[in-house]
Amino acid sequence: MKKPTIVIFNPDSYRGDVLRHLGNQGAVTPNLDAIANNDGVSFANAFSQNPVCTPSRCSFMTGWYTHTHGHRSMINMLKPHEPHLLKVLRNNGYHVWWGGKNDLVAVEKYEDYFDHCDEKARPNTLQKGHRPPPPLAEDDYRHGAFYRGVLPQDPAGEYHCYDTGIIDAAVEKIASHDNSKPLCLYLPIGSPHPSYGIEEEFYNQIDPDSLPPRIPTPEAGSAQLPVLDSLRSEFGSDKITDADWLEIKRIYYAMCRRVDHFFGRVVNALKEAGLYDDALVMFFSDHGDFTGDYGLPEKTHSTLQDALIHVPFLIKPPQATTVKPGIRNSLTELVDMTATVYDLLGIDPGYAIQGKSLCHVLAGDDTDQREAVFAAVGARANESAFRNNEVKSLPPNSFYGRQSRAVRPHAASGTYCVSCRTHDLKYIRRGYNNHHELYDLRNDPGEQNNLYGDPAMATDQAKMEMLLLDFFMRTGDILPYKQDSRQI
Repeated sequence: MKKPTIVIFNPDSYRGDVLRHLGNQGAVTPNLDAIANNDGVSFANAFSQNPVCTPSRCSFMTGWYTHTHGHRSMINMLKPHEPHLLKVLRNNGYHVWWGGKNDLVAVEKYEDYFDHCDEKARPNTLQKGHRPPPPLAEDDYRHGAFYRGVLPQDPAGEYHCYDTGIIDAAVEKIASHDNSKPLCLYLPIGSPHPSYGIEEEFYNQIDPDSLPPRIPTPEAGSAQLPVLDSLRSEFGSDKITDADWLEIKRIYYAMCRRVDHFFGRVVNALKEAGLYDDALVMFFSDHGDFTGDYGLPEKTHSTLQDALIHVPFLIKPPQATTVKPGIRNSLTELVDMTATVYDLLGIDPGYAIQGKSLCHVLAGDDTDQREAVFAAVGARANESAFRNNEVKSLPPNSFYGRQSRAVRPHAASGTYCVSCRTHDLKYIRRGYNNHHELYDLRNDPGEQNNLYGDPAMATDQAKMEMLLLDFFMRTGDILPYKQDSRQI
């Protein structure tokens, strides 16, 4: 089989519910909808293995869960000896072009990228008139909510952000590639990661009256987690009005619309180059975003709500692959992405992976191949995983300065937690206190009523605890392919 062109389109912080074809009438995603309706599959119940950038990326690029090799933190990226999808594709004849952020591999200098790819795009957006948007005044009450608003246009009439430069370069690469080697485009763009700011062009496409309501802010001291009260206090959430949160949601949805626009540009470039039909195109995010749910912006390093781990995941396979376009509802994890690529291409990656191929799901099988999906986040007691210990070096009114101050008091006991989620139930176990969580998703999809310890839920709780134990038994480690000699 001729090796297909591969596009790995990987936005940052894109929630799994901001897709029109999944029924969200507030979302404006025509290019993604076209893939799901005509050429590929959208996995409606896809989940990230970690709600934070680096551990999630280390997981889906290797096909390993974050605990398997200790990639649970923002500061332990993949090392040169560790395998991952881009490296395997290079070893199998692909020209790997990387356009976007890192948060994946350990590099000390720019040249280190070439242990992992053949080209690394470095667009100079300043040459096209871009200037960063002015920050809010320090005393603006929305500062802690990562708010920026409608962005000023540059002299050329558009807000030329870094992601625009990446997409420009990707489109040029598709058009100019000499096809001496098959092309893999890895596009880990920064949008729609906050701050919440967007050009007027996309802002005006979002109807605020069509947006779904946010999950309410719980009462302080309620059954919700104490760390969330700390975060809301640092972010000044008590000053953020419902109208403010609605505006933030509108801006976030407009940022997602811009991502859809970027995706459409890449798809059109493939079509113009005659590469689309035989291409493998994948779209998925590393994690989600609160966008005002629970009275919070962005994400945390210590909680596992669906708002943070439910992600979009679409695959358009090469035309030689059997596919029944549409939506699948079976439970899916991002570790399945790597397994699916290896299966589609007939590649032995040379190492054991923990995800499962989705090729049969692409063909139309929508039966669950797993009973539950799993995720993890946080640091163990006194473990430096997210640099929260460096709070003194962060600007005090910066978003991450505020976030670190809120989390820092919990560092001595740890913030590590793991989740086990079926279609109907969600169980979160914490390693540092007895504030475990159990939710009946059939009646409480917003995860607002913690039923852990409720006698009426004892059977369900025991089931979820056993599923979590079995998961760690299966995935605690992996054996390498290479066997050591005992003869010397």
